[in-house]
Amino acid sequence: MGLFDFLKQPSPNAYFWSWFKKHEREFFKVLQEKEDIQGQFINPLANRLAKVRDGYFFLAGMNKGTAELIFTADGKIKNIPFVEDLVASAPAIPGWTFIASKPASLTETQSIGMGGFSFDFNSLFFYANEDPAYPDKISITVVHDQYTPEDREQIFMGIYIFLDNYLGELKSVTVIDSVEVAGKDDTEKELIPIHKLKAYIDWREKEFVEKYDGVIYDKAKDNYTLLSGEDNNGMPMLLVINTGAMQYAHPSSYPWILEFIMKYNGSDGLPDNETLTFMDEIEEEVRALIPDNDFLDIGRETAGNSRSIYFVSREFRAMARAADAISNKYENKMEIEWDVYKDKYWQSLDVFRLENWNLE
Repeated sequence: MGLFDFLKQPSPNAYFWSWFKKHEREFFKVLQEKEDIQGQFINPLANRLAKVRDGYFFLAGMNKGTAELIFTADGKIKNIPFVEDLVASAPAIPGWTFIASKPASLTETQSIGMGGFSFDFNSLFFYANEDPAYPDKISITVVHDQYTPEDREQIFMGIYIFLDNYLGELKSVTVIDSVEVAGKDDTEKELIPIHKLKAYIDWREKEFVEKYDGVIYDKAKDNYTLLSGEDNNGMPMLLVINTGAMQYAHPSSYPWILEFIMKYNGSDGLPDNETLTFMDEIEEEVRALIPDNDFLDIGRETAGNSRSIYFVSREFRAMARAADAISNKYENKMEIEWDVYKDKYWQSLDVFRLENWNLE
């Protein structure tokens, strides 16, 4: 089956919504009357969603007579585009509202309780972590007034839940680059009330977008170099590096990275010619599904019975959809893993920097 024939197959989303429409009246009644929600609503919906895709979660409730159903990737960035696609394909059903990703919902009078701690506008503060070497990073430290090192894990989890509810899931996981936690005694910096965090994040996001609007890599500068060497175990390793892209002066304009891994059984960790050709074909199909002006080739690493391919992009959704479609197409012929993550300074791609290699 050709690539585009494969993509034209019926979507699991359509089957899901067809099933949901058959049961929506009974679901509505269960939410409205709040009787056996677990057995009559949560369990059947969770079981059905699992047939659509792993990693889908949901929240539901009544709001002024309307049933609200929120689908969430629970912070897993690679699943966010598919949550959005699921909601975008939802039919209009009277009495129901469908939402992709948890919206900002926490108010100044509300509090989240977890593990004996409160997470609210009174107990939390923040300050910005600034590093002149990485000025585009949006990094914050959130301070809890009852923080202790022994309770770090519990407080860290509570802060993430708070940020999800205060900023909204999408902004919380895609705009902020890193979050640290601390207590009041751990810093000499001025503490900023947490209710000012949203304005700070909005300002930094706007600043970032304006800075890199129209800043685009010239693909005419692509230049590929083949390197061969040994990995940490002394086994052979092959690298193809786009040295032109790796010398690009503005990596933050392409902050999203796709890691696409294909696994095989080879000799000394390297593939035979047939497998090599097959993996090249798969790679080309991934590339064909990403808009040409939206991504850069970085390189690929072949060693240890796997090939890892890396692309960077201005936005993560197209790469995620491409990787997912191709991994599904070849799931019975090749073991494939993939992930999408943000790395504004391409620090995770150091293996592709020529200055890190001893070239003779």
